[in-house]
Amino acid sequence: MPRPRTAPTKTRDAGASRARVFAAAAEEFAARGFDGAKVDRIAERAGVNKAMLYYHFTNKAALYRAVVGDMFASTAVAMRQLREKGGAPEAQLAGFIEVVVREGRARPHFPAMWLRELADGGRHLDERNFGDIFGIVSTLAAILRDGETAGRFRPMPPFLVQMGIVGPLFMFLATTPMRARLRTKMPAGLPEVSPEVLVEYVKAMTAGALRARRAGSVRRPETARGARNAGRAKYAERAGNLGRKGSAGQR
Repeated sequence: MPRPRTAPTKTRDAGASRARVFAAAAEEFAARGFDGAKVDRIAERAGVNKAMLYYHFTNKAALYRAVVGDMFASTAVAMRQLREKGGAPEAQLAGFIEVVVREGRARPHFPAMWLRELADGGRHLDERNFGDIFGIVSTLAAILRDGETAGRFRPMPPFLVQMGIVGPLFMFLATTPMRARLRTKMPAGLPEVSPEVLVEYVKAMTAGALRARRAGSVRRPETARGARNAGRAKYAERAGNLGRKGSAGQR
């Protein structure tokens, strides 16, 4: 009588335990950073022993890079698909922002991890992580280059544009718990900003920063100087009026 096949069950069990370790590590690293994270806590939270953890990941650094790399690798693939789809530069730029938001929201642990990693100078990243980051920024650079060629975008360093996109998005996602606590102390009726509103804001700000100026739309220096002087004069007049009202009230 043939013996029952057990390999699929073992494979499923191994996959399930690896997923539990990954999820537990993501929570631990997001809460405590690389240096503060403990393998013992990760194993306990995952419901495995340390031997099983090290079976899946050779050490804490490898586990950390796997969690971070999951975000970068998935984002890099989505960015390549975005470019292959094509479209107007403005549409691709909006798509780029949507990919960043979608991938970040799918991994609630990542924004906090990334902010910690930036504060640490990126010292826990490896060449593969940097390769995926380079691919993401290169995609953005290609979109910007298309926009410049078409006369729709003005020249702007891709890395600067990248920070302008990722910064507010990840700061918003990373501060979700703090904002939830803050809402209990806010005046009644003060609205909470939704992720959708934030995305539209970032799209508008990025598009505005990149929009090419039309010929003749740039003010001459003397015109700009005149506007500043007029503004100062108006401010001085207002301050003088306030001062005179105050003096009159004291008589």
